[in-house]
Amino acid sequence: MKSVCCWDLEGPISVIDFAADIGRLLSKKPELNLQEYDMGEFFFMISNYDDYIIDIPGVKKKLNILDYQPGDTLRIMAPLYVACFSDNELINLAKQNLGLLPGCKELMAILHQKWDLFVISTSYTQFAHNVTAALNIPQDHVYCTDLHVKNLKEGLANINDTIDELVREIFQKYLDNDKKLDSIIGDLNDFFWKGPETDYIKVMNQVKVRGGKRKEMAVEDISKRTSTPISEMIALGDSITDINMLQRLKDEGGIAVSFNGNDFTISRATVAVTTPNNLGVLPLFEAKDDIQLFLEKWESNYESFKNNPKNIPSGLISEDVKKLFIQNDFLPEIDNLNNKSETQLKAIIDKQKKMRKLVRGWAGQLG
Repeated sequence: MKSVCCWDLEGPISVIDFAADIGRLLSKKPELNLQEYDMGEFFFMISNYDDYIIDIPGVKKKLNILDYQPGDTLRIMAPLYVACFSDNELINLAKQNLGLLPGCKELMAILHQKWDLFVISTSYTQFAHNVTAALNIPQDHVYCTDLHVKNLKEGLANINDTIDELVREIFQKYLDNDKKLDSIIGDLNDFFWKGPETDYIKVMNQVKVRGGKRKEMAVEDISKRTSTPISEMIALGDSITDINMLQRLKDEGGIAVSFNGNDFTISRATVAVTTPNNLGVLPLFEAKDDIQLFLEKWESNYESFKNNPKNIPSGLISEDVKKLFIQNDFLPEIDNLNNKSETQLKAIIDKQKKMRKLVRGWAGQLG
């Protein structure tokens, strides 16, 4: 029987943040006449608002949105996308740029031999299904966010007035206040959670994003489907949407990997992998059955080979993986997070954030 691993999509597999990218395109779409606005900056504002709702204790209870999950940015943005795009447009945009990390196709081909691969992603179906198809991951192994544009369009007959309020008033106020989220939090709270149920809100509430607790539920479902205890799984994530998935594996003794992550993932993971190339995670998959011994040996020897993969001592990793590192001229940094001080963890977070921005560009700034 194959071992089981669960991958976040955007970050650990693709450098693209699809929702952010199509958010930026809203500035070029004529449907809502938003050409005068930087809608990429608007997406960034909503992403920060999402972090605020999740990260500040008591906010969800105060707003009576206890079901709100990390990544519901994609729920909040959905009506804008539904108004401006068709399903086929989104599919074609996805196909134009899958954004696969270096080494990704080679890694997945290797893992397919011994591993059952699942993807658990906040990403919309149009992007998630195209990326995973390119990696030969079956569609029934992909848990993501359904966005049925054609069906949802029917509910957006009266959206212009709400767009005026959300973009031309609230977003403009945000820009006028030097992009300080505090200046418009009350306005956003009123618009999304306290005001009338506009067409915008009705469509927004039909979208269920696969983030946060819903990623953990996917892990539970995969465990049942494959008869694999969660303690025997590997999961890889890089952002706030992955915190429940990673924490569940950490709690149950599985291998929870922060892959070029940030402070949200480091605190919930057992291992951090900082790498410009997907192949950098291979040592973890090889050492799955004795991961702590591997991490101890890797860290104790790292200084001797960190500048040249040719110096990796015999027996630490397989010769095949060593050859891949040499051929691709890189070395991952692998950190055991179970034995680090607060100072060391902060250094790892800084290192991961730096790599995240280097590898993912603009999208690397998102939480």
